[in-house]
Amino acid sequence: DNTGQGGNHNQQHVQQHRNNNGYGNNNGNTQQYQQQQPQRATKPLPMPHIKLNSLHSSRLFDPRNSSTYNIPEYKTMQYLQHTRGLTRSVLRKYGVGCAEYKFPSKKKGKGGSGMEYVSSTCVTFPWLMRQGEVQEQEELRGAEYVWRKDDDDDEEDDVDEEEHDKEKERLRELERESKRRIEAAAAEAAFAKKKSKARSEMTALERYYAKRERKKKSAANNEDDDNNNDNITEQFQFTPQTPQPKLPEPLTTDEIESLHGPYITRRIKVRSIEQKSWQRLDPPGGGFGLFGWHTIPHDTNEIIITEGEFDAMAVYQATGRPAVSLPNGCRSLPMEVLVLLERFDTVYLWMDNDGPGREGAEMFARKLGVERCLLVQPSGKRGWNGGNNNNNMMMMDEGESCDDEEDLSFEAASESRPQPPKDANEALLQGWDINELLNEASELPHERILKFSDLRDQVIHEITNPDKYRGVPVPSLPGFTSLIKGFRRGEMTVLTGPTGSGKTTFLGQTSLDLAEQGVNVLWGSFEIKNTRLMHKLLQQYMKDVLPIGLAEREGSMEEKKKMYEALTVLADKFDTLPMYFMKFHGGSDIDDVLDAMEYAAYVHDVEHIILDNMQFMISRDVKKMSSSFDKFDMQDIAIEKFRKFATDYNVHVTLVVHPRKEDEGAKLGISSFYGSAKATQEADTVLILQSDGKRKFVDVKKNRFDGTLGHVPLYFERKSGRYTEDAPAQAPPKTVVPNGVGVKTFNGVGHQKGRAVASSNYGDIRGQHPL
Repeated sequence: DNTGQGGNHNQQHVQQHRNNNGYGNNNGNTQQYQQQQPQRATKPLPMPHIKLNSLHSSRLFDPRNSSTYNIPEYKTMQYLQHTRGLTRSVLRKYGVGCAEYKFPSKKKGKGGSGMEYVSSTCVTFPWLMRQGEVQEQEELRGAEYVWRKDDDDDEEDDVDEEEHDKEKERLRELERESKRRIEAAAAEAAFAKKKSKARSEMTALERYYAKRERKKKSAANNEDDDNNNDNITEQFQFTPQTPQPKLPEPLTTDEIESLHGPYITRRIKVRSIEQKSWQRLDPPGGGFGLFGWHTIPHDTNEIIITEGEFDAMAVYQATGRPAVSLPNGCRSLPMEVLVLLERFDTVYLWMDNDGPGREGAEMFARKLGVERCLLVQPSGKRGWNGGNNNNNMMMMDEGESCDDEEDLSFEAASESRPQPPKDANEALLQGWDINELLNEASELPHERILKFSDLRDQVIHEITNPDKYRGVPVPSLPGFTSLIKGFRRGEMTVLTGPTGSGKTTFLGQTSLDLAEQGVNVLWGSFEIKNTRLMHKLLQQYMKDVLPIGLAEREGSMEEKKKMYEALTVLADKFDTLPMYFMKFHGGSDIDDVLDAMEYAAYVHDVEHIILDNMQFMISRDVKKMSSSFDKFDMQDIAIEKFRKFATDYNVHVTLVVHPRKEDEGAKLGISSFYGSAKATQEADTVLILQSDGKRKFVDVKKNRFDGTLGHVPLYFERKSGRYTEDAPAQAPPKTVVPNGVGVKTFNGVGHQKGRAVASSNYGDIRGQHPL
């Protein structure tokens, strides 16, 4: 029953942030997701061929011409065993395989156009799930997926359908009863352990919660002192223990398979051994699952989740405890996967020991429920045994032995102790005791109170590795990226510029650059309709002119057909980008917008939100205001809410604010934003698109990250609908002073013979134009 205990875990966490926002107060996360998703009949998502993963696995473990030392299969096995330190038995248990896939390279194709694809040897990681779990995922989408046990003979066709349903219901009831008994016994044991624990043995956090529980009970009972004394006396009276009922036998493998179906391959993730960035999901557009999910026992209430596939196998190899890995690393936890995790009481989150990994672990803990999550963040104080511990023994297959069993002293181990491992696979290779690292896992600290020790490791890591804490770059605008150091989560950017200066074009280009790097982007376009916005984004994504008016264009039917097919292929590729759009236009209620943003951040793990623009968004509420001061107050309240949202949900919010009325062609400043100074005060980055009709540049007026300010020229390419920082091949003509004319100075601009020289902070921009 995958909708049992876990729903309560998530409900408590979500309800803390979702009061009065339309989600309902009595439903778990799965029910909330079903309410938000349209229930429409769709086809099930594609899945790989039933025998494809077996083929990949057989290639790895039974390679052709195994006596040859240069075949791809042998190199792959050597990489997994020697570079990653994994054994054949662990690789076989997790279903790892080997295959050849093609990836786009930076080289041009034949004829100097297009893109060349290069074949590469890859490791394959299957996402195995039971058919009943696939059916549950498809039902959340509104699709119908029917599964049946494979029939090997004709006798299965004669089975009474009614008897089959009765047997299935009996197994379900038996499974539910078994889980209820186990949970009751575990709760009683935990309560007895907690009750017998002395106050001196409690941690400060445990004493805090115990004191809070006593206050709640005292306020609820509201009894006098005499009754309290009687209750205390009764607590110490001896009560004979009643024998516990015998727990039912766990379900057999056949019963579980009859109830939930056999395992099938939901999807296959492939990763090149030559380049880490070459990764692919096969088939495209399929569903989400967890690598190693088939290793989790059916009746366990504990699970270990890692960021990468090698980390999950490293944990299992060193400890024997089943572990799974996320489908998209630390970037997202899809709702389809969240449904699978609802039945666990304890969830270990072991992300990479860096900035993005810590942020992802905290985000996932709040998404899963902080009360049941433990974060594994090795500090280096526990788990090191000189690289000579049980991990090395468990790494070896049968028949291998370890001759070096010399124990290191504490002093020697301290001197040779390396830095805390970045991930579980590194911990395995360096010889850390992974069981000790798991025992060191701690709960998420209080949201509002921190000590330096809570962030000590992160601060030191940020100081020693500053490049890893920069934001997501904008590859198409490298000069702009060098100024702001990329877009970082948890921050807010405000952008302004004159009407028609290209703010939407600029944001569309940056959003595509982010989405192409795997960043989940949410668009809120309140000024132009989504269809028009997508039209602009398609042109920027294609980097060329779209075939507008194809139906009326002159030409043969064959040419039109080819152009239409090319447009369809472009749309299919654009559809794979992690980009979402809010269905708002014009004046909208701020709380409704925040509700949609919250849903996207929770369900789709959105990392960057663009709101274009503030004035159109609040125009409906502004009409009700009696004075301009009320309008400013409304805008300040909205900006404050968006700033708080960016911090609470650790997303980047980019907000477009129109400037106040200025003289045409006048240079805008940080005080040119419409309304009060709230927008620029709350923002971490302030951007202004400057334009006078001849030249254009983006001006960074505030940069809270490192204080770097400046400006970058922008040149618009009409063909692609994009900006570039490189000047066009034919620069605009410059004013040439005729020979014999002396040098004169006017408004700070010195004119010399034969050229014009600008003495200004913006000389590099103005020097490209007549004045």
